[in-house]
Amino acid sequence: MKRYQFASATMMVLAAFGTSPGVRAHGDSGEVWVASQGTDRLFIVDERRALLGGDRRQLRDEGSERSRRRRRLVETVELPAGAGPHLTTFSSLGDYAYVSGMGDGDLYVLRADSRQIVAVLHLGPAGTHQARPSPDGSLLLVSQIATKTLVKVAADEAAETWSAVDFLPLDKAPICSVFRHDGQRAYVSLLPDGIAIVDVPTMTLVGTLATDGFVACGMVKSKRERVITLASSGGGGHVYRLDMRHDTLASLGTLGASDWHSFAMIANEKIGVGSAPHADALVLADLTGGGARPLGTFALDPTPGAANDEPDNMAVRGSTVYVSLRASGKLAIAKPLQGKVTYVDLADPNASFNPANCFGCALHGVAIRP
Repeated sequence: MKRYQFASATMMVLAAFGTSPGVRAHGDSGEVWVASQGTDRLFIVDERRALLGGDRRQLRDEGSERSRRRRRLVETVELPAGAGPHLTTFSSLGDYAYVSGMGDGDLYVLRADSRQIVAVLHLGPAGTHQARPSPDGSLLLVSQIATKTLVKVAADEAAETWSAVDFLPLDKAPICSVFRHDGQRAYVSLLPDGIAIVDVPTMTLVGTLATDGFVACGMVKSKRERVITLASSGGGGHVYRLDMRHDTLASLGTLGASDWHSFAMIANEKIGVGSAPHADALVLADLTGGGARPLGTFALDPTPGAANDEPDNMAVRGSTVYVSLRASGKLAIAKPLQGKVTYVDLADPNASFNPANCFGCALHGVAIRP
């Protein structure tokens, strides 16, 4: 696959897709929450200030009033030692953050405004991977890797109480979930492959859909609520469409990237974006015309040397892609359609992290607060 820079043929192709006013911006708080699994911290980035640029550590050493104002672009939230925060999700209004502990197996519930922990649920010895709120916010589905269990948690935000109420043991470890619009069914990616179809009220397994490799958390529900577009690791990014009306999975083709991790969509769902950690790049795909066609790559490579940045998890607002660089500890704020990227330095690199589960990695989960 070709590797393109900002002023390239691919950028001209992408420009043809435009940044349509019809692309709805998800979230308006300006907050981007980034999990540092290796340091047991959350970084909360004020996107509007971050786009002004600047290295957080350099700003800390400056003495002017201007620098003191600018360094507030990043807040740090300390979690208990060993928590290993992996992914963050939010309640529908953004009042509560759900942070999964890969290190200690706990689910941490934070009041998002105060950044205070209001509940901790111990769900396993380690490996609590993701908590996905239902559309009405009344429950969460939590993926527990160590016990290969999907946990249903009842959520009462008004009373600030959360409790595990049901469990679904699985043959393969659950990774991430997406709810159908009515909350009655969920689709759960599995390790090392496959998608589990779950009846949520009864917490029973309806069936399993086969995939070409690992899906991770690359499952994106359409704004029309009918389909989920997802991508597995097979073929350097194997893109599928899951029809939630019929529980069927259709292949859109493979992208041929050198390696693969996460998947997202931008620009009115016409362009797919995958992260290729070892290539230090995003992989871009045209999703129009009933298939997935590779468009090239967009470099996220601020650190000299191969695989010294390693793009990993992503979040999208409009046509902006926020990407954790798990090896170098930077947040990339990328605008592939415009050929622009800004880096925010958050955590020190850790060369000894485990790429299979991100234990010890500088950064992993990225989430936009509503």
